[in-house]
Amino acid sequence: METEKALQIIMGQCSRKECCSSDILEKLQKWELPEKEITKIMEILYRHQFIDDARYARSYAEDKFRFNHWGKQKITQMLHRKKIQPELIDKALLLIEPSTYQEECKTLLAQKMTTLHETDPYKLKAKLFRYGAGRGFDFDTLHSCLSQLLSENE
Repeated sequence: METEKALQIIMGQCSRKECCSSDILEKLQKWELPEKEITKIMEILYRHQFIDDARYARSYAEDKFRFNHWGKQKITQMLHRKKIQPELIDKALLLIEPSTYQEECKTLLAQKMTTLHETDPYKLKAKLFRYGAGRGFDFDTLHSCLSQLLSENE
């Protein structure tokens, strides 16, 4: 593929949706462009702000929390897979309000609790804890939310 054509295609994709640098780099390498041309394309994309990993991390974290109801640990793990720098991930996660985060976890666990038909409180708590951990919520948040939720339902 020609460099100009590759650049136009990538610019079009980046203008339609937020992309991270590792995804773009992987795509360019898959097209078997010379390393020199890939570097040139990446520089152009950075210079014209088609790709910005900090912006990507912020929008990714916000979307996954709001729409997929993921916790910070799962968001962090997925951003690491995208090769986003840890400092950018930390900054993106700081934008999630602690009170909103706590409330989201509690709501998620309350919804799950309605689907469980467990009479043993220890087994119920274990199932809810595993569910919350699978969604990416940390131990302290889960412990706090489960304590509140189970005390309300007694």
